[in-house]
Amino acid sequence: MTNSKVETLVILAAGRGSRFGGAKQFHPFGRLKKTLMEYNICHAIKNGFKEVVFITQQIHGEQLISQVINHLPTQITSSIVFQNITDLPEGCFLADSREKPLGTAHALWCARDAIKGNFVVINADDYYGQQAFALISAIPENYSSAIVAYQLTKTLSENGGVNRGICQLSENNELLALSECENIQQVDHKIRGELSSITDDIELNENTLVSMNFWYFNQQIFPLLKQLLLNTFKSDSIQLDSADKKECYLPDVIALLNNNGEHPTKVLTSHDAWFGVTYAADSDNVNNKLTGLADRGLFSALSQN
Repeated sequence: MTNSKVETLVILAAGRGSRFGGAKQFHPFGRLKKTLMEYNICHAIKNGFKEVVFITQQIHGEQLISQVINHLPTQITSSIVFQNITDLPEGCFLADSREKPLGTAHALWCARDAIKGNFVVINADDYYGQQAFALISAIPENYSSAIVAYQLTKTLSENGGVNRGICQLSENNELLALSECENIQQVDHKIRGELSSITDDIELNENTLVSMNFWYFNQQIFPLLKQLLLNTFKSDSIQLDSADKKECYLPDVIALLNNNGEHPTKVLTSHDAWFGVTYAADSDNVNNKLTGLADRGLFSALSQN
């Protein structure tokens, strides 16, 4: 079985960072004073990626160019796509008052003309570790989608509850479902969270696999994105009082893939520690970890720029 060639990295960089206190995707971390985007790009380059597509808001464009793109290693090319809420398939409807972005699935739809071949999608404000990129670069070509999952205990914050997608797997390590679990935190040496489908909180196993939005797709995803957007924003179903609230997320697209039964999503497990900055208080921990990884020489391509 041959492997799919993955050369494009898509970075979702349109976030507002409300809980962090600003656009955290541009915050520098570690001894090298680089963004989390740049650390991930370094790992991508080492695993054969040739291009990065940034999806962001218009207001972030100049900062993205000056702070990140102008300092990228020469081994990788880049382009910018702006997420525009008016960029929708014909037949979709939005209220005139709508200002809020339409979600990660819509962000990817906006980049459909900029993405060629197979690709990986990640968040701009998360660090995924080098193993995730190595795993995804060896994905068998018979899979049109895949996810790199992490052990729950390696994704928690010491500074408050977090939301995670709990992975349900088949015996072949294919994704059966993603269940959103909210306010996950360690209390009295136990990990507890709140499933949106029930009212009581539950205890979670520290080794439970969770999604941190590290996705692999091929070009088959774009017709499904169109279908999802049409289903969500079609004029005969949307209610005016909810027009400013509806959003489309990448797990919703995975649900469409799973429903047709022909395109299973492979689940790969990284044993690296994921980390990010949900809260401003997470910054010290991220700084220390990235400084330690830099001291081990993991980001040599960045230290030259």
